[in-house]
Amino acid sequence: MIKDILKNIDLFKKLNDNDLNKLSTICKIEHYEKNSIVFYENESLFNMYYLIKGKVKLYKIDKYNNEVFLNNINKDSFIHILKNSKKDQFSCNSFFSVATLEPSDILLIDVESFKKEFLYRQDILEAYLNEIYFFMEQFQYIINRDLVFDSKAKVAYMLCNNLEEFNKLKKNEVAYHLHLQPETLSRITKKLEKDGYIKNEQRNVTILNRYALESLYR
Repeated sequence: MIKDILKNIDLFKKLNDNDLNKLSTICKIEHYEKNSIVFYENESLFNMYYLIKGKVKLYKIDKYNNEVFLNNINKDSFIHILKNSKKDQFSCNSFFSVATLEPSDILLIDVESFKKEFLYRQDILEAYLNEIYFFMEQFQYIINRDLVFDSKAKVAYMLCNNLEEFNKLKKNEVAYHLHLQPETLSRITKKLEKDGYIKNEQRNVTILNRYALESLYR
């Protein structure tokens, strides 16, 4: 089962059967019920975490003990990946906490063994760097959302890049994700509809003018 999962992960698609068999021996699958903690911020991690099934949220706790939402991650994605390649360092501290939003299965890959057996290979190193680049893009969005975008830009970005999630979530959940008050979110969506950027029928938004909507955050 683990071998079949590994075959479908981009990082490992160039591995042959022998390599996949070897990699399988340093992996395990753990199941988490809804609202379970996968790991905490600043926890020392000795594995890479890949979400096979389910959904998780990334968050931090501020100095007032408030939860600060960072991002959601859906299945078939890395939650946490090896972030350094120093030969003598086999763990790193997590920058964020992770909790499940629904029952989830997570693949754990032993970092020390992975480094020794695979990371020296050019094909794996290139694929690994692509995963790191994807992580950087995700955190660039988080920085823009929290430090650069104004309220209207936050809403416009989510509409253009994650419309399905916007329509699926309750509006107070969308507001939480965007670090906005629900009243602010409501006011912005009404203004966007009035200006002809979107159409909002029975709490289901469709985009009428994507170019104009994108111009609000570019």
